[in-house]
Amino acid sequence: MGTKNKGQPCISEFFKKKETNENGDQKRQKTFTQNTESINSSLKAFENGSSMQSVNKYRTTPLQGKHKINDDEEQRQGNPSKRPKQQNGNHVIGNSKSKPDTRKLTPLEKQFLELKANNRDKILAIQVGYKYKFFCEDAVIASKVLNIVLVPGENNSCDTSSDRFAYCSIPDNRLHIHLRRLLSQGLKVGVVKQMETASIKSVESDNKSGLFVREMTGVYTKATYLGDEDPPRNQNDISMNEDDEGVGDYIVCIDASDKKVGLVAVQPATGDIIYDTFDDDSARNELETRLIFLNPSEILIIGDEEIDIGLKKIVKIITKSGNVINKKRKSESDYRSSINTFFSKSEDIGQYYLLKFASNILSCISELLDYLQEFKLSTMFLIKDNISSFSNAKKYMHLPGSTLQALEVFQNSTDYSTKGTLFWLLDYTKTKMGKRLLKKWVAMPLVLRNLIQDRLDAIDDLSRGYNNFIDSLKNKIVKLGRAGLDLEKSLIKVHYSSSHNVSKIDKKEIYLLLLNLDEISSLFRSFSSQIALFKDSVNSRLLADILQDVLDLSESTVVEKLLKYITPSALDNNQFEQKVYFFNLQNYPDEGILTELEKIKDIEKKLDEELDIIRVQLNRPHLNYVTNLKDAYLIEVRNGKMINDIPSDWIKINGTKTVSRFRSPEVTKLYKELQYHNDALLRNCDIAYGRFLKEVDENYASLKTLSDVIAKFDCLFSLCDLSSSYGYSKPSLTDSFSSIMIEKGRHPIIEKLGSSTQGYIANDIRMSKDNNRVLIITGPNMGGKSSYVKQVALLILMAQIGCYVPCDKATIGIFDSIFVRMGAKDDILRNKSTFMTELQECSNIIRSMTSRSLVILDELGRGTGTNDGIAIAFSVLNYLIEDSAKPLTLFITHFPSLHVFEQNYIGIVSNYHMGYVENYKKGQEFPEVLFLYNLVKGVVSKSYGLNVANLAGIPNSIVRYAFQKAEDMRKEKEELNLLKIISKLKIVSQQSHDKSKAQLEEIFNSIQ
Repeated sequence: MGTKNKGQPCISEFFKKKETNENGDQKRQKTFTQNTESINSSLKAFENGSSMQSVNKYRTTPLQGKHKINDDEEQRQGNPSKRPKQQNGNHVIGNSKSKPDTRKLTPLEKQFLELKANNRDKILAIQVGYKYKFFCEDAVIASKVLNIVLVPGENNSCDTSSDRFAYCSIPDNRLHIHLRRLLSQGLKVGVVKQMETASIKSVESDNKSGLFVREMTGVYTKATYLGDEDPPRNQNDISMNEDDEGVGDYIVCIDASDKKVGLVAVQPATGDIIYDTFDDDSARNELETRLIFLNPSEILIIGDEEIDIGLKKIVKIITKSGNVINKKRKSESDYRSSINTFFSKSEDIGQYYLLKFASNILSCISELLDYLQEFKLSTMFLIKDNISSFSNAKKYMHLPGSTLQALEVFQNSTDYSTKGTLFWLLDYTKTKMGKRLLKKWVAMPLVLRNLIQDRLDAIDDLSRGYNNFIDSLKNKIVKLGRAGLDLEKSLIKVHYSSSHNVSKIDKKEIYLLLLNLDEISSLFRSFSSQIALFKDSVNSRLLADILQDVLDLSESTVVEKLLKYITPSALDNNQFEQKVYFFNLQNYPDEGILTELEKIKDIEKKLDEELDIIRVQLNRPHLNYVTNLKDAYLIEVRNGKMINDIPSDWIKINGTKTVSRFRSPEVTKLYKELQYHNDALLRNCDIAYGRFLKEVDENYASLKTLSDVIAKFDCLFSLCDLSSSYGYSKPSLTDSFSSIMIEKGRHPIIEKLGSSTQGYIANDIRMSKDNNRVLIITGPNMGGKSSYVKQVALLILMAQIGCYVPCDKATIGIFDSIFVRMGAKDDILRNKSTFMTELQECSNIIRSMTSRSLVILDELGRGTGTNDGIAIAFSVLNYLIEDSAKPLTLFITHFPSLHVFEQNYIGIVSNYHMGYVENYKKGQEFPEVLFLYNLVKGVVSKSYGLNVANLAGIPNSIVRYAFQKAEDMRKEKEELNLLKIISKLKIVSQQSHDKSKAQLEEIFNSIQ
């Protein structure tokens, strides 16, 4: 489906960015750019169908033998004379200054150009013997990223005066380490492997002296690498923990036409597929909400590259990801045809997509199918159960991106880590799949009372007394977490391996997957009668449904059967023996493996017989074969007189100063046959392993259900752990429109970050539609205003996630959305000032709020002049009070004049402030302020900014001067007010007696 490389960035751009960041290295940047043009023109000529001769014209200077890059180079066993000498620094000399002359490309060079011509968007790691090599431009980039030696051609690239291709290399057993480092830099890497061994080639190939067949076996990016190239682990590797950077990242496809946006996100590591279609504004606030949660590392944008440049820019700003790929828009019929083609063997699934989803979702699915095929991951779309909707207004609360950031739900605003966030507070999960599920629960609080009540009741049920089954299950989940096992990830790797005929999961991982699934099933079976009784006693329908799944799964013995095929002891052995002895051939007889084992046994018998002949021939009855490095079946004799006894037709393999090692002609012949059948055995083992993975994958649905049950229990246990904390209470839910009544509520995150609960000041909150619907909160800077309103929002979120809350008592009506406008920040990349950002967020809230919303506005209007700020704050607050939606509103302000709303809307609006005490000390010009952090009725006009300045360490002279200026301004204002009063009194004295009473009353009001 589709064509290769479209929309992919040229990898030379990566190096250009790196080079230009180096101080004063513009000359090297210019040189590299010229070299990049050279290789690109060379490859383009090849790609456009030019003959190899047209490519050869870019090569001059005949290669010297020792510099030829071919398969023979790997056979050199460390001969220093055959290596270029190393200079100071990272580079090695190899530059010959002979005059340019036409040279013929080596077979390996031709093979590289053929591979590169079709894969210009990738760094190619090419297996050559026991190394992986990078050539030309790829080598320059790889050597920089990996900090390894570069053997250059002229000017470190593939240019017209080079006597060889630039290259660098890494050991084949370190590929996985270097691969992860390349991927972490946003590079796309193709791994090219030798598809035949020397022994198989010598027997089966028609061209025995020709070039090894090489194929690209894997293509990887940061989000699509699942540890495919990691070396096999043995059974002694207890933990499955690995460098998971990038593993679990989402890939997102966006189709945005006008205001309508379609989005599909896939998580290759789990097979998770999330879709959504929604209306959005020009600032893409709704898109921002989804991208903040998904945090993708790769993004596809469907549309015209020129028209969608603004969207591309916004997406890069939101995600901070440079890996944004443009996909040209096709017709709807093309997308539908593409989907039909992919699902040609699973038409029912294809029809499911075509009938269920809107056109802007189908376009995203089609592009992702095309994109993922190169990585052999597209078959995740065959699993319908992994597909879910991002937003469902009838089921989940709406939390815009600004709210997630302001409330620090997933990322704190200090160092952008998870510590100090709501997710951090709730996360007591032990397993990776549990952690992922909890993140979804936190991102999507529930809005249906029965579903929220089910989670709250599940906490009660799981915490009620001692339960042997629950205790055993907790221990098993802890054990899974400590071992680093990710059942969900391992299962999807089995699926990819089975459907694409590749091996993305090693033998230890598949064994541990099945072993732990079997242990869980056995646990369920052993407690089946207790589980049935427990199920009938629980109040939570959610927990009852999970327990029913447990009972259903306990009846299956499929995992037990699959485990009998495996020989666990084989996992203690080396890679060869792992492959050969992985299967218990009595339970899993494979004809191909058995046949080769029989042939190998026969050859080994002949080798033993030949050894008996050699013992007689050399008159050494105790002679045995020796193995040196990887060379086996060697006859070792001491140098000296014994060498004279060695027949002339024997072949010397290697030796030292004291011994020499030989093989007789017959041993040489048998050894070659043994090597061939060993390689054939490994090939047959791989084929058998592939069949075994298909059998496991046939049970994917039931095994995934088992994994999901563990994840759900992990999440519920996590909520139980937090809910059992000191001073946490089960919230009561009410059907009344948004209301919140909390006694002695505490900020959960500040409390956890502190050393104890004793130092935290608890506060009440009482808000409803008919009483205290709007709270205007004033008070000194740093008095706790923002922490208080965040506390209110966080307690609502916790309750609707289904968790207990830190308070003495809580009664909460169901909210369908929380909107927060907090903090002062500009957005330079989007050309928005602080005030513009503030008003746009406010505008979004006004357009989106409902009668079940909680609205929090913090210091609206502070981003402009005082008069304009007061006017805007006054007008917005008036709108929130008068609008038909009538949301519950917390309005923090430093404009005390807004207190008049309480008089005009009695019972609806209330003035509160954060308590404080002024502390005057002798000799001080202004008082110190002691914050009480309790909510007090009434309004205050002082913000005590100078106190904050003092706390911030502003020099005393500056603070004193500021205090004096503030006092002068206050006196000037008082004098001006007195002058106005005196002026009015003069007017009264000149008026008739009849009017004096009314005017005097006006004056008295002014004085008040």
